[in-house]
Formats: sequence, structure tokens, C-alpha cells
Amino acid sequence: MCFKWADTTSRQSFRILPYIKGVTEPLTQILKRHDIQFFNKPTKPLQQDFRVPKFRPPEDNQCNVIYKIPCASCQWNYIGQTKRSFSTRRKEHIRNTKQCAKGSNITKHAWTFGQVIDFDNSTIIDKGNHRTRKTLESWRTAKTVEADNNSCPLPRQYNIVLNKH
Repeated sequence: MCFKWADTTSRQSFRILPYIKGVTEPLTQILKRHDIQFFNKPTKPLQQDFRVPKFRPPEDNQCNVIYKIPCASCQWNYIGQTKRSFSTRRKEHIRNTKQCAKGSNITKHAWTFGQVIDFDNSTIIDKGNHRTRKTLESWRTAKTVEADNNSCPLPRQYNIVLNKH
């Protein structure tokens, strides 16, 4: 003969069964009595229980943000947005204020009225992509008392929504 019949008794095979509490234990005893080899596999891997936390940069290093910088002397606030990190943009505002740079609303307020800008209490108030940032910057400017920035004002149609909130 050219071939041999397979010997089913010597073949090593096993099955993988999901572990289900209360079901697997009795099934294990039955399968062992019949010399059936198997391995129990957890239905949920440990990776699902112990997830790796996502890395989030500190708030000052976050990008694509809308921020607010208050005045320490009055109720005036500057609302701005940047795609770069907030700390970088805040440093630029501080430098512009010290150097009395032209075109900066913060510098204009500080030097024209002799006010002190409270850079230590500046905060991130929203996040979003480019279009969202532009809209939220205008929205926050309209909603904040004594707010100033270089954004385009919201269209008049938004006045109905602004007055309700």
C-alpha cells in the first residue's frame, strides 16, 4: 500500500473553550472523563480591564484652544484662539505687552488705560478645529462681559440664541 491509515488514538488535539463561571467547571469534569483535551480561554482579555491611559498634555501645552485672559484692574477680558500651544501664545501676549507692540488688543488696553493684565489667571475655555475655534471665539466674545478680540462678530441671526442664554 502507498499510504497508511491515520491512527486516531495517537493524535494529539485539543479544543479551546471560553470560560464561563458556573458552566465551565462541570463541563471540565465531563470532558476529562472522556479524555478530551481542552484549554479554557477567558471571554474578556486582561487588556480590556487594564487599559493603558491615553497621554494628555498639560492644559497649558494643549493646542487648538479658545482662551480668556482677564484684566487684573477691571472687568475687561481678552478672548482669543490659537492652533498652537496655549503657553506659547500666552508668552507672545506677555512679550507684546512688555514691548508695547502695535496691533495687540491686550497691549492697547494695558498701555492706553494703565491697566495690569492678569496673565496668571488666563484659562482655556474651549477646544476645537479651525472652523469651530473661529465660531466659538466669536460666541464667547459675545457672551463675555467687557470682552475684546479681533474676531468677526457673529451674524445678527445669532442674537436670538445669545439673548436666551
